[in-house]
Amino acid sequence: MNGQKNWEDFYTKNNRFHLEPHPFFPSVVNVFKAHGVVSVLDLGCGSGRHLIPLAENGFDVQGLDFSPAAVDTAQKWLQEKNLPGRASIADIHQEIKAFSDASFDGVFAVDSLSYQSTTEFIETLSQINRLLRTGGLLFLVVPSKLAPKQEYFKQFHFNEEALKLALQDTFKILEMRLDQDNHFSVIGQEIPS
Repeated sequence: MNGQKNWEDFYTKNNRFHLEPHPFFPSVVNVFKAHGVVSVLDLGCGSGRHLIPLAENGFDVQGLDFSPAAVDTAQKWLQEKNLPGRASIADIHQEIKAFSDASFDGVFAVDSLSYQSTTEFIETLSQINRLLRTGGLLFLVVPSKLAPKQEYFKQFHFNEEALKLALQDTFKILEMRLDQDNHFSVIGQEIPS
């Protein structure tokens, strides 16, 4: 069973899953606002876990996810709350290539980029760098080697050195710490290419 079908089955069954934003969300919002972030792209937005609170905090939001069930839930949630923004069905790794340079001020990628190879991960980081305006910010969450393995979804786990190496050419690390699930939570600032 492939990952895309797994996620579609998961969201079809669970609907609004992960309703609470990441525990570091309030501090990330403060950093984003301090850096003048207005427009935010949520890669792997799921059912709206970050899309909704970002919109509630005044950000201009757009979410992408390849699960139609998740996108439908996120879009309905935005409408229920009468919030601007949108969610679209897309393979995030392909869709970001279609965005123009400097299309967004910020990007959220919470546990959405760790399902690919190292080469694809670095390519995706390069694309995120390209679509961010100069000095734009990335909030990235990926599992560390200490995080438990998932049975249903194959994930890539990082050690600190490998993650820093993957980021070094595209993002200056402003903050990096482990969350309660032993996932690396990184705020990175776009390095002009």
